[in-house]
Amino acid sequence: MIVIGLTGSVGMGKTQVSKFFKKMNIDVFDSDYQVKLLYEKKNIIKEIKLYFPSAFSNNKLDKKILADIVFKEEKKLKLLESLIHENLKNKQKTWIRKKIREKSKVVIFDVPLLYEKDNIKKYDYVIVVSCSKEIQKVRVLKRKNWNLIRLNYTLKKQLDNDLKKNMADIIIKTDRGKNHTLNNVLNIIKFLSKSKPRNINKVLSYFPI
Repeated sequence: MIVIGLTGSVGMGKTQVSKFFKKMNIDVFDSDYQVKLLYEKKNIIKEIKLYFPSAFSNNKLDKKILADIVFKEEKKLKLLESLIHENLKNKQKTWIRKKIREKSKVVIFDVPLLYEKDNIKKYDYVIVVSCSKEIQKVRVLKRKNWNLIRLNYTLKKQLDNDLKKNMADIIIKTDRGKNHTLNNVLNIIKFLSKSKPRNINKVLSYFPI
């Protein structure tokens, strides 16, 4: 099995790249989506309520209020991340074992903070998605509930894009249109089809139960 890490700063186009890989029948673990699912689990909500009671309105979690709370206080952000991170790791462990049983040759972990929070030794190759700062800014400010203050705050929490590119095994630029991005994805898939897979036991050593 070949294990890929896919990452990129906010607004760089990682979601689109991930969609292209899925379209080409490559298995992708979408960390953002899995975190979204975690926020719907009763045990997670119970823990969040214990530490962030003011984020609840009529006994229901208000994600915008929660985001505002952790946006203002670093300690509270780290606390929330610690609540989510362990559960996310467990999901990764379950998922990769399922893909091994299905005999998947290539799997991708879509991880926004791969260099900042993850163990890069887990991956055979790391793909960094990138674009110009101007396009990044335009993309992000089009999103709901985003503004320049939130963008700058988020960028401070993320490793500089140039540093990510310097550490990457593969770079995909997304500021030349979707067709160019898709061609990049197709070329990567061809490259991976000729790459030597890692021993399954070696892969699992980075996802211990």
